Amino acid sequence: MQLLLEPRDGDVIDATSTMYPSRLVVVRGRRELGPSTSTFFGYVVGGSGHLKAGSFELTLAAGSFFCAPGPVQLEIDGMAIAIERLGYRGLPTAGLIEDVGRLTYIDGCSDTILVSPPRMGDPVFNFLHFPPGIQQTVHSHPSIRLGVVARGEGHAFGPARADGRNGGQWQQPLRPGAVFLLHPHELHAFRTT
Repeated sequence: MQLLLEPRDGDVIDATSTMYPSRLVVVRGRRELGPSTSTFFGYVVGGSGHLKAGSFELTLAAGSFFCAPGPVQLEIDGMAIAIERLGYRGLPTAGLIEDVGRLTYIDGCSDTILVSPPRMGDPVFNFLHFPPGIQQTVHSHPSIRLGVVARGEGHAFGPARADGRNGGQWQQPLRPGAVFLLHPHELHAFRTT
């Protein structure tokens, strides 16, 4: 797991060399995001702002999410993240996350698909909710996961790697605004107190 616990403006988690070419950038202030061959999935962690992508214009508040094909102009008084999916043209979409997810997820968690894939295999933007007292079962996903902690605190953890490169079990703290990358098939789980 790659984690930026206290991200600053312009910090990037780069996954462009993966099978799912993507990158996450932290935005505080004004930022031009492009090119026209990418789509940007975003979330406003705190503050407010404005997004413009062609004729698609939005006023953003904390808790807002969006999907907009590039180029995108984003201005944030606070903090937002923008996840660029290179080589993909998504459908403009926006809204606010809810208190809990709408779908049942493993071990008492819940999930909402915020931006659905227009066709199988296209990127998805989810909201995953962990209630207090969760100890998730260790699991993996076949594709990368780029994300941000919207609210609450907990830990991400996983078993030792088979090649021994990380020693024993790993654990990372999570708090609002932390951004992360989970690699394909990386064993992980989350816990809340």
